[in-house]
Amino acid sequence: MPYAVYDRDAFVTRTGLGPDMKVLNIGPDHITASQVAKSVETAVAAAVPDVGQARGIRSTSNKVAPVVTNYNHQPFKGNCFDIIFSYHAVNYIQPGEVPGLLKEVNRILKENGRFASMVWSLKPTNKAQSSHLMLLGILEKLGMLHLHQFDEISRWLEGSGFGEITMELVSRNIPVPDKWVRTHLKWLERGTDNYSGNKVTISPDFDKAIEDYKIHVKKHGEELLPSIQFTARRSAVLSGIDIL
Repeated sequence: MPYAVYDRDAFVTRTGLGPDMKVLNIGPDHITASQVAKSVETAVAAAVPDVGQARGIRSTSNKVAPVVTNYNHQPFKGNCFDIIFSYHAVNYIQPGEVPGLLKEVNRILKENGRFASMVWSLKPTNKAQSSHLMLLGILEKLGMLHLHQFDEISRWLEGSGFGEITMELVSRNIPVPDKWVRTHLKWLERGTDNYSGNKVTISPDFDKAIEDYKIHVKKHGEELLPSIQFTARRSAVLSGIDIL
């Protein structure tokens, strides 16, 4: 979502960076990784799940070093990163895999290192944001993303050994351009095609949800939902635990 570049910039600024910090970005979002790279002197590592995403990131910045890996098996030694960013990447990870990712994040952070993550809030404040929630709900049914509850994420962070966990509601009223609304509709068409190809029956309720979204977005437009920024520190109590 390139139209949300200022949202990413604010996310990085809120978290804070020093020029000598070693940073990892979780997920294929090359925009966030590139923005982080502007604030540090060394290359920014980027953990992505497939080779195509790594190539895409590599082509955008020579200061971002992508690494192809499963999210819950990070190929880095313990205690090596000052900050780890995740701009909505957690929303694309299945619930059963998120705790493993967070344990790995805790392992590879330096003592008192910070993990910063943005996830969607599920509470729209206007009709345009309701359009976005409708879209995300449909994509979740297709298995394209996951709308984790904020209390789930809090429990996962605590269970992974993090301390000083803070949550901040961020609402920037970012409209989704019409061309991207059309792209979203194509995603839905492609998603249902994929499901049909796998002989998965699309229920009438699903078709109705897509039609309701089309009608709603045509009438009210679409605006990004507010987000919740989680920031947590690696607890000094776990400073000696480097292997999971």
